[in-house]
Amino acid sequence: MENFFWIQIFALVFFIAAAAYFAFRYFALEHALRETALELTEIQGDLRQNRILCLPLPDKGLERLMESINGALEQIRRERLAYEKREREFQQQIENISHDLRTPLTVILGYLKWLKSPGENASFRLEESLDVLERGARSMEHLVSQFYAFSRVNGMDFSLELERLDVCRLLRESLADNYGSLEREGFSLESRLPEHPVTALGNRDACERIFANMLQNAGRYAHSYLDVRILESCGQVQVVFQNDSAEIKEDDIPNLFDRFYRNDVARKKGGSGLGLTIAKSLAEAMGGSLTAQALPTASPGGGDADRDACGTLTTVLFTLTLAAVAAPGAAGPA
Repeated sequence: MENFFWIQIFALVFFIAAAAYFAFRYFALEHALRETALELTEIQGDLRQNRILCLPLPDKGLERLMESINGALEQIRRERLAYEKREREFQQQIENISHDLRTPLTVILGYLKWLKSPGENASFRLEESLDVLERGARSMEHLVSQFYAFSRVNGMDFSLELERLDVCRLLRESLADNYGSLEREGFSLESRLPEHPVTALGNRDACERIFANMLQNAGRYAHSYLDVRILESCGQVQVVFQNDSAEIKEDDIPNLFDRFYRNDVARKKGGSGLGLTIAKSLAEAMGGSLTAQALPTASPGGGDADRDACGTLTTVLFTLTLAAVAAPGAAGPA
């Protein structure tokens, strides 16, 4: 009977101690959670600070919870920084667009004011002004067309209907259409295109737009030559545009396909900075790709005077890659 009494005493002490321990843990955890909630509220007030939650009480379960919350906070910080960067870039892009549109518009308004002012040689002024007004209007038309094409290509519902295309024929036609403007730039043009049809899976309008944008880009930035060629290998068709350039440097290559990207020299040459962006988006919409790479090179001709005048030239290679397909009517398995 006495042993049973001591067992009861021991059990009572044990349960009291256990209750005290769990009560302490409960109130300690409750206090820790309140402190954590207050700390989390402070962190939310200024996410720019690289702060994390610290657990005031050791507990494995809460430690895992804190790790998850800190991971979520870090992700929110990264997204916020990326959002702020996009906002700054967007603001800069809006300023660039406004500047690009305002430049020809200012010229047009200036010549219209000049035409309306009294003076002699009105017929001469009219003829000269019409030429300038036409150039300004065409420049604005080109810019608006580029902006529209960019918004359309990057729309959620944009898609292309793909078909078998003779890429060689389309490229030859694009070269013929742009030959006059390229010739006026004064550099040599070489095309190495196969005589046979080169069939790839693509969209005719998209390919024509890509070729036109690439040739216009070469017309602006090529220094002494443009080499266009078609390669066929491993079920792929590659259209390569290679030229040297004094304006485009190796550091510019990673940014060439960014929307509205133009370096300081390129900005003086006009354009919207969207041509390469649109071309790349169209290539990807056809299941292909458009890439760029650059190699520093000496000036063609090797003259020191030429190098001093132009600076270091860069060989720029743009490669359009499409999936090759058998031409209609090609022999297949028996």
